Amino acid sequence: MKKFITKINFWLFGGILFILLVWFFASRIVDNSIVIPKISEVLQALGSLLQTKQTYVVIFNTISRLILTVSISFVLALFCSILAGSITRVKDFLKPIMTLMRTTPVAAVIIILLMIFGNIKSPYIITSLVILPIMYEGILVSFENIDQGIIDEVKMLSNLNFRVVKEVYLPIVTPQILSTLVATIGLGLKVMVMSEFIAQPNNTIGYVMLQEKNFLEMDYVFAWTIILVVFVLLVEELLKIIKTKL
Repeated sequence: MKKFITKINFWLFGGILFILLVWFFASRIVDNSIVIPKISEVLQALGSLLQTKQTYVVIFNTISRLILTVSISFVLALFCSILAGSITRVKDFLKPIMTLMRTTPVAAVIIILLMIFGNIKSPYIITSLVILPIMYEGILVSFENIDQGIIDEVKMLSNLNFRVVKEVYLPIVTPQILSTLVATIGLGLKVMVMSEFIAQPNNTIGYVMLQEKNFLEMDYVFAWTIILVVFVLLVEELLKIIKTKL
């Protein structure tokens, strides 16, 4: 077990080291901090951000937006998946809707959404449009993989569909649901920040990164990127730990 953990850590740190080496040599070759800042400059900017109270306000604003959007999208995806898994007509009805949401480029609708909902609500809607169909399809596949014989046995004991969902569906699909959340958290955060970058709601990560970019402070843009990456990694690891405990 220890050898396995050591092996994982070796490759993990090896990947991090590779990224740092590419970054180091790229900054040396380009030799322009406006394009690719040096690692030392970014670390200095990161330290400066972490010492500022406003940084945590900005992080809270964006992360709270993300949590709310992911939560609502998850509840909708779970509800739609249960219906689609139980009723074929519902599945057929939802298929073109989810396909449209999944394949439509965000850039094609973001201006329209901004005009209709404004810069405050648009990031919520844009992010949900991206992650909802992914959640729906991931959960639906897990429902469809459940052995029909198990479901029939439970139905023989009780005609209540709620009991089938509670005692059969949820215990079996929970690991798949967590895997789907792991896959969508990072994507959701990227879309949320991108939406904030365009919609520019005040005191959000996307808005702040845009301001830093406009002032050519790329070291701070990179520092904010590091904060985002660390957050996603922590959340993904937390969900994986929860999954192993189930």
